[in-house]
Amino acid sequence: MLVELDIQNFAVIKSLKVSFKENMTVLIGETGAGKSIIIDALSLLLGSRAQIDMIRSGESKAIITGLFSVDDTNKVLIDMCIEAGIPLDDNQLVICRELSIKGRSIVRINGQITTINVLKNLSQYLVDIHGQRDMQILMDQDLHINLLDNYANNDFKDSLCQYQKIYAKWQEIKQRLSAIRKNAQEIAQKHDILEYQLNELKAANLTDEKEDERVDDEYRQLTNYQKIMTAANYFMQLYEDEQGLSTLLDDGQKTASELAGYSVQFSNFEKTFNDGVYALEDAHEELTSIIDNLEFDSEHYAYLTERINLLNTLKKKYGPTLKDVFIFYDNIQREINQFDNQYFDEEKLNKDLQSLQAKLMTYADELTQARKNNAKILEKKIKQELSSLYMDKARFVIKIEPCNTFNKFGLDKVAFMIATNPGDDLHPLVRIVSGGEQSRLLLALKAIFSESEPVGTMIFDEIDTGVSGRVAAAIGKKMHKIGLAKQVIAITHSPQVAAASDHHFAISKIVKDGETFTKALSLNKDETVITIAKMMAGKDITEISKQNAEGMTWFLFAAYSK
Repeated sequence: MLVELDIQNFAVIKSLKVSFKENMTVLIGETGAGKSIIIDALSLLLGSRAQIDMIRSGESKAIITGLFSVDDTNKVLIDMCIEAGIPLDDNQLVICRELSIKGRSIVRINGQITTINVLKNLSQYLVDIHGQRDMQILMDQDLHINLLDNYANNDFKDSLCQYQKIYAKWQEIKQRLSAIRKNAQEIAQKHDILEYQLNELKAANLTDEKEDERVDDEYRQLTNYQKIMTAANYFMQLYEDEQGLSTLLDDGQKTASELAGYSVQFSNFEKTFNDGVYALEDAHEELTSIIDNLEFDSEHYAYLTERINLLNTLKKKYGPTLKDVFIFYDNIQREINQFDNQYFDEEKLNKDLQSLQAKLMTYADELTQARKNNAKILEKKIKQELSSLYMDKARFVIKIEPCNTFNKFGLDKVAFMIATNPGDDLHPLVRIVSGGEQSRLLLALKAIFSESEPVGTMIFDEIDTGVSGRVAAAIGKKMHKIGLAKQVIAITHSPQVAAASDHHFAISKIVKDGETFTKALSLNKDETVITIAKMMAGKDITEISKQNAEGMTWFLFAAYSK
């Protein structure tokens, strides 16, 4: 359940901290006071889309923090926290979302920075917010099958999951067959191109990714053969002539040795000089070895010329580097394997398709039968709930009809049908249900689904719009009943709904020093009576309206004495 909500610099809210309790809490206040802004802040905290204009004017960032207690029975949520590496201290979650004016959004859970996706996954097991969007879902016939399936047990959901895995494979093969039939010529041409490219690369007999560097070095060596020989001969003569470098160096070594004999100061000089002589001798030997093995091979030179042209052509077509050519080669081999692995085998694909269709039919039949059974149970429960909401004359039927082809739900179309008055024909909800009837039907569904939903907090944002009198009182009692098992937080303009709540907050907006602020005041018993009296009679509270408010709330006074 939601224990505390702290809102800083969000919309017109400068700073607001609200502590919530178990059972049912209502937020009361005039239109524009900021009740819905509190729910908007909570929605942002739970992962809804952030926008810069949510930040209070003149501030650099908005911060929303919520403290939630997690019930031990909410195993899914606890396992998700463990998987995400989020520590659960005393079964509590502190969620903080910070939105900066630069558009950056930071999420922290129990002090650990995490992602929006992790937040969204967790929040669906913490809070369920019901408002106009739920009305839209109720009025969208295509989504009725979701509502029915959400009521089903885990065995049904497991079967639906298995069906959907097979359905995904079935769709994939259908798409492949369609592509093959539609683009047979184009695919054949692509196959021919791939084969040509593969054969071209195979014929090149590439050795490795550095072959072009080695070939280029050999080519430059042979191209400059005459220059190399001229330079090498110059050095050989310089070194080997009778009065050449070798003789001079021998004399130098003798002189350096004599100097070292005269004084230890020349020992390092002698060593350095000798090291230089040895290095020149090594260079001479290395050059001699290279020259002895170097010859100009015209055939090899022609081969190198052709090889360089070939490698440059391949790099231009498939490169730009030889490494890229090897990568391209691996890729087209994989593509060719796709074709070779019976990609064009329509007969095999058709057999696979037929096999999957048989499995889909088996699962679809099971899903249909399970839906019909669940529909009967759900119909009965909805009728009971509607009866307690003064729609006892209404007839409610869940209509299940077959589809012409498989879809992600099986072979069923589901429609919620209703007749609100005796003698009326059944019609789809969207055609006949009024706003007040929508509210009651939605609340009936939520009352039923709340029994199995794992969330600890349910929020109702003005779903009692369009009803009054005894119907509003019935809605209030229904919310109060849900609040016995779940924490319920409701925004309402209805005195009857407000009277049914265990706890009350008055939300008001004030203007101070040219700035607008939203405040939340927790009401005691007497303040609650006065506030509900104002909701009924306006600002001028009469003794009769006060007595009426006391009469509406008498059964809840015990909540304030706890």
